[in-house]
Amino acid sequence: MLKKLIKKLIIAATLVCMTGAAALSAAACNVETDHPQVNISVEFNGNTYDLEYVLYRNMYPNTVRHFMELTEAGYYNNMLIHDYRANDWFSGGYSYDESAYNASAEINAYTDYLESHSKEQEYMDLFNGGKLTPTVYSGSVFDQNHNPQLDKDSALPTLIGEYSNNIKQVIEKGALTAEQGTLKMFYYEKQSTGKVNVTPTSDQTIWNADYKNNCATSLFSMQVGTSSVYAEQNYCVFGKMSNTTALTALIDAVADYYDSDSSANSVSVTDVSVDNLVETFSTETEDKGTEVDFTLPALPIIIKTIKITKY
Repeated sequence: MLKKLIKKLIIAATLVCMTGAAALSAAACNVETDHPQVNISVEFNGNTYDLEYVLYRNMYPNTVRHFMELTEAGYYNNMLIHDYRANDWFSGGYSYDESAYNASAEINAYTDYLESHSKEQEYMDLFNGGKLTPTVYSGSVFDQNHNPQLDKDSALPTLIGEYSNNIKQVIEKGALTAEQGTLKMFYYEKQSTGKVNVTPTSDQTIWNADYKNNCATSLFSMQVGTSSVYAEQNYCVFGKMSNTTALTALIDAVADYYDSDSSANSVSVTDVSVDNLVETFSTETEDKGTEVDFTLPALPIIIKTIKITKY
């Protein structure tokens, strides 16, 4: 009788352990790791290239969270590489519409296309709907002990710049070097000279910083060359590839297409208005908007999907 009781207790204990282990395993699936991973699926000329990136949350927590929140919302799916250069490809601002993207159109038609397919309003809707975590604020308040606190009602839809040209203390565990296969959070220079408040360090100290260094939204760039024309202190390198085979194949496919077809040309687009909606907070300068020039491939390079493969 005693042996049977002991056997039952052992079996029950084993089941409890198995159930507990399963629960821990399930919980672990939702635990944030230092190095999340994403798959960026790119389509060019009918072929798909899967680019695998490792993100560095341990070094750039706000940037990685922001990128992943946009990814989870499906924001980046069916995006156009809207700025195509030898060493950097830029995306995150404009959707791809096969029926409207006409490679034989006049140059000014591309300007119209970009401005009519901007994802800016969708981005603002995500922010206003609470889908994006605020990191930049236009104001602060004081608590009962006269200590400054961020004014949650003054949150701006932009991202703190986690790079050395913004606030050196923001990078607490080193910095990634830009190289082929790196992923960067990017911004276009803004006209505004306003100041904003951010908390770049783990102790939540409030820093008053330049808006122009804390104005990134959804734009990112993939470095496809061995060097970049942009100084490293001006942007955040928050991800990199462990294997560049798929990227090399994509780069070669684009080069082969243009080499084999002498009539295929990239298109220079000038004075495209960007980021007008997020530049209205400053009382120090008139809202002038921002106009930039792009170089588009006549045959589109499309970000079909971005998926999180590891949290």
